[in-house]
Amino acid sequence: MADDEILRAKETMTRDMFGMLMQLTTQQPWLTRRSEELYDTLAVCDDEGQKNLIVDLISRFHFRSAQQYLEDRRSIASKISRDWKCLPTNTMLIALQDNGCADSSSAAVQQFKGPLAEYADWKTHNFISSLREVVDRTKDGSNIIIVDDFCGSGETISKKVLWLREKLQQAGKSASLFVAVGSSMEQSKEVICPLVKDFYSVHWLKKGICDFYSGQDSVNAVKLMESIEEELADRYGNKKIKDYAFGWRRSEALCYLEGENPPNNNFPIFWWRKVKPNLDRTALLPRV
Repeated sequence: MADDEILRAKETMTRDMFGMLMQLTTQQPWLTRRSEELYDTLAVCDDEGQKNLIVDLISRFHFRSAQQYLEDRRSIASKISRDWKCLPTNTMLIALQDNGCADSSSAAVQQFKGPLAEYADWKTHNFISSLREVVDRTKDGSNIIIVDDFCGSGETISKKVLWLREKLQQAGKSASLFVAVGSSMEQSKEVICPLVKDFYSVHWLKKGICDFYSGQDSVNAVKLMESIEEELADRYGNKKIKDYAFGWRRSEALCYLEGENPPNNNFPIFWWRKVKPNLDRTALLPRV
């Protein structure tokens, strides 16, 4: 190759697509820090129809900055204190953690200390990081509030609530159970609400395709996403793409909390790290 020969990009971007991405970045400012990842995401798409769908989905992403999530925690603290009338003398906030590994809920519990301190004299012992510990601490008439930053299908929370109710019953204890979350998929209501006294979420989110499009538009969008997911590798790590089609339990989530591990309820095109045959890719959302 001659010294003055210039390498050309493998793909070109149409003027319309460039304008669309500029508008998208205006709508979602967090994308300015992930421009390469955005381009790599669109590179998975085979045609304009697929690209247009991905751009539309990203434009509707529920993004919460660190400052916005602090506002969400304050909303939850207000719900706990003013609406639920929960007092430090008979209330525990707990995480879902019970397997020894760190998760988002254990961090969320600690982050409620400041917002709740604005309402009453809450103490360190009101904030519990393990489900197993809360059973021993529960007294009859206690309020137990499970907190988290995101709820997808509701499967994890409902399983833990059932486990907790069973353990409390075995111990001969009674308590009022609540769930408070920053952002939740709407379909989680039918799973969790029958199990607890109240389920509060600051933000209720709809499915990205099935709750947004209708009729033939919905059918077409589903087919486009299926064809996009066909480009993703069948596995990475111990995960199988068939288990995460359209997001875990087909949640079709579009949610990103700044600095947090994105939920696997999101469409895998946004976080799956391998494309066929088994090549690494830079995902739009960095997920562990």
